[in-house]
Amino acid sequence: MSNEHVLNNESEKLASAEAAPAEAEITKENELKPANVSAADLQALKQKLAQRPKLLLAGGAALAAVLLLAVALSFALAGEPAAILVNGQQVAALKDEEQANAAVAAYLAEQTKEIGSEVFFAEQVTVAPEAREGSDVLSRNKALDALALTTTLKTNGAAILVDGQPLVFTADEQTAKQALENLKLTYLPEDDTMQVLDVKFKQEIQVQPQEVLVADLANLDEAKLAMKDTSLTGEAPVTVLVVLEKTKVEEVPFNTSYEVDGTLRYGQTKVKQAGVNGSREVTIQLAQANGEEIARQEISSNTLVKPVEEIVLEGAVVQTASRSLTQASEAGMIWPTTATRISSYYGPRSGDNHSGLDIDGDAGDPVWAAKSGTVVSAGYHGTYGNEVVISHGDGLQTRYAHMQSISVSVGDEVEIGQQVGLEGSTGNSTGSHLHFEVIINGSTTDPLLYIK
Repeated sequence: MSNEHVLNNESEKLASAEAAPAEAEITKENELKPANVSAADLQALKQKLAQRPKLLLAGGAALAAVLLLAVALSFALAGEPAAILVNGQQVAALKDEEQANAAVAAYLAEQTKEIGSEVFFAEQVTVAPEAREGSDVLSRNKALDALALTTTLKTNGAAILVDGQPLVFTADEQTAKQALENLKLTYLPEDDTMQVLDVKFKQEIQVQPQEVLVADLANLDEAKLAMKDTSLTGEAPVTVLVVLEKTKVEEVPFNTSYEVDGTLRYGQTKVKQAGVNGSREVTIQLAQANGEEIARQEISSNTLVKPVEEIVLEGAVVQTASRSLTQASEAGMIWPTTATRISSYYGPRSGDNHSGLDIDGDAGDPVWAAKSGTVVSAGYHGTYGNEVVISHGDGLQTRYAHMQSISVSVGDEVEIGQQVGLEGSTGNSTGSHLHFEVIINGSTTDPLLYIK
């Protein structure tokens, strides 16, 4: 046998021996794990076969194995589109499972950085190795947009509970407690003379850690405003009770007493002793609810200066006048009624100024014109009651008030002594009498200077 024939036989045996197990192995791998063939495996196989060119040409099975490996590798390198699912529903498809997982992780990382605390999905978010058939493969940015539209984020935060009910949510317990302290400070007075004895909440307030929707998170100012909001019920959901104490000096007003003086006419007054206000130091406690005072109590008092009482003398002399229907005074006037007793004079009276002369009489006593003239007012006029005003020319007028009835009209020309009404007690009056005034150019003057 020639050397060539022996070489050929040995080559055929070797090729046959290596080809058979290789084919069986590749078939098994293709059946179980076709996606696990790597490019490194293929490169190693190519190098091995390059060292035996004759065996490769002689072994058809080995060539088939190489082709199968190449096909498997191409499928493994290409991969299948993967899906991001939210509560089991596909919201985005990416090139492969690795990119889908990376997109989800990137979204959570971005939101964590923006919010400042670790976030997680409120929904169930998963990655499926295969997307729906025909799904469009999205870029990472578009996948992030899809997650933003279809998911809500939660974080580990804190809730402020009012009487057991959550009112506002914050990023952490520290923020919640600081918001409560800031609310208290809102209702403390800026008055340095007031001492704060107590500050507390009317309701039961608790701070409790819990999972919070990121969209519900409130910062310090927002949390404080939520606890003061009155738009829902008309009252703030949280009431801050403050007890304050204040010591101050306050004025004590003087009292006034009256004494009868027989030397003064009835209706006249005179100050015998001027009053002087005193002062005292007083300590009070105030209770406020959200800045509004709800209670006040005087705790102590100390008199610093006693007030001085004012003493006022009151006149008691009553004069009786005689009247004349035929003889007028130098001013050309006569007495305006049958009554003669003067019950109140013109001038100061009980801290006020009496603008006329009160002539005490009985209801129904006649009242007549003190001087001829023209009636310019006749009717009911407020505190004067039934009133008649007569103009006598040259700015001189007379008024007759509180009458029971009126017997003239505006525009009437009346003569001296002509009846204009009956005495009564209408308007601001405490008894039957005639209020008589003398008016010069719009200002009243003492009637006793004009009548006799």
